[in-house]
Parts: sequence; C-alpha cells; structure tokens
Amino acid sequence: MRKLYLLITALTGLLLLSGCSTILNTTTQEVELKSNPPNAKITVDGQKFGTSPQVVNISRSENHVIKFELDGYEPYETQLTRKLSLWFWGNALNGFIPGMTIDYFTGSMYNLLPEQVATELTPAKVELPVKKK
Repeated sequence: MRKLYLLITALTGLLLLSGCSTILNTTTQEVELKSNPPNAKITVDGQKFGTSPQVVNISRSENHVIKFELDGYEPYETQLTRKLSLWFWGNALNGFIPGMTIDYFTGSMYNLLPEQVATELTPAKVELPVKKK
C-alpha cells in the first residue's frame, strides 16, 4: 500500500511539473499602464479597467488592445502582443509533449510585450470657427 501511495504521489508530481510554463509563468500576466497626465480611462479589449496609473492582470493567451482616453486629449491606442516564453522550452527537460500540451491549452506558453505601457497623451486640437465673409 505504501509503494502504491508513493507511486501515485510521484506520478502526480511529474504531471504537475510537466507544464513548466503553467507553473512558472501562470496563465495571466500583470501589465503596468501609465499615462501623463494621469487619470486617463483605460480599456482593454473594449472592457473598462478604471483609470491610470494601474497594474492590470490579463490573459497571456491572446493579444490585447489597450486604449487610454482623457477629456481634452487625443485617445491613445496600442497593442500588447503575445510572444513565446522561454519557460516554454523548459519542457524539453521533462519530455516535451505533456508540458507543451498543457502550456498550449492554458496559454501560459506566452509572454505579453511590452510588459509596461507608458504614454504621453497629446492635447486635442481645438478647431476654431470659420468666419464667413
């Protein structure tokens, strides 16, 4: 019975460690968002996330569109792009396929870049009324 318990524990440990990026990278990433001036409204993929500055925790599995909006300033939009994480290649140490499969399905095989977005908002252009002659 003790050998069976040890075998199950060892197999469970190997299964958990087989998703290298999933354990070390997690499935979400914190991204710092700042604007100058501060207090710009932040949206990520069209969803409101409060005002700047702040740190948001978002999924690694897809690209994201970040938008800053503040009255009197031009809106600013940028994209966070997912790139293959170096941790993903750590799966080579434990048999490739199980770890890579887990990392693929959880999205933890990616890092979002850039890890910080800091923008200088541009004042909006004011249109002057046109005088008629």
